[in-house]
Amino acid sequence: MTFRSKIASFFSSKKVNVFILFLLLALLFSVLTKLSKDYTQTVDFNIEAINVPEDKVIVKDSSHVMQITLTTYGFRLIKYYLIKPTIKVDFQNLDRNTTHYFWIERRELSNIVSQFDANIKIESINPETIAFRYDVNHVKKIPVVLDSQINFSSGFDLIEDYIINPDSIKVIGPKVLIDSISEIATMQLTMDDVNSNVSVPVKLNLPKHTENLEFSHNQVQVSAKVERFTEGSINIPVDIINLPNEIKIKYYPKEVSVLFFTSLSNFKSISSSSFIVECDYNKLNVQDTYLIPKIVKQPNNVKNVRLNENRIEFILTQ
Repeated sequence: MTFRSKIASFFSSKKVNVFILFLLLALLFSVLTKLSKDYTQTVDFNIEAINVPEDKVIVKDSSHVMQITLTTYGFRLIKYYLIKPTIKVDFQNLDRNTTHYFWIERRELSNIVSQFDANIKIESINPETIAFRYDVNHVKKIPVVLDSQINFSSGFDLIEDYIINPDSIKVIGPKVLIDSISEIATMQLTMDDVNSNVSVPVKLNLPKHTENLEFSHNQVQVSAKVERFTEGSINIPVDIINLPNEIKIKYYPKEVSVLFFTSLSNFKSISSSSFIVECDYNKLNVQDTYLIPKIVKQPNNVKNVRLNENRIEFILTQ
């Protein structure tokens, strides 16, 4: 029999199995015996502020930790090491000045003791006094800005701009923090091959590390009307403006074609009166022999508006 076979045979024997079982039971009994004894340990407690007046906000500080020395069974102490414990501090009756609330042990000890089981003895609390800086809550409406990457199917587009509901949110908190926020962007909305109306919830990209701020919303509804578009063309007369009375000119062409895109539902509402094209004589240089036409009026329901003529030739007749 090989050495490896002997080892395997040893561990597979009933005597060894019984030995291991008793060894484990002995270890378990030893642990239980130790945990049933009283121990004194100092535990760090995070502080949870309760009953803070609505018009005040406690400025959180990493130093806001209460070290409490406890005496109790080992079983009861284990839970404080498995999960970071918290202790509640009631701000309703704390003293304050213009900048800080003050927790004082000799006044608030009973409130701390009441949060522990009767079998847990509070030996000491450190520090004896804790100062909590506070600020007055302010409310500010912050506009929401859409961050989007939306691609439409061929021939489709928006009839009007995206509608964000709500278009602004309320932020509540210290003035010094609120004043640093000018807008709230959404998380990026990405869509491809869009050919129908849009209506989707989008989460807000709220500022990081804002424990002292409260936001009225964490998402908004983004909607938009989408429709098939078509290209149109219409002839518009050219007006010459700022022409001196003593100057007469002849110019050509008298009309220019305005090209545009619009939705099928709006196409019939577009007419020559929807546009105005002008050439400003005051912008003419001495050596120029042509005027530059500009579109100075167009309806809101058209896109990609452009002229098919970029210059108007003219001659002086007087």
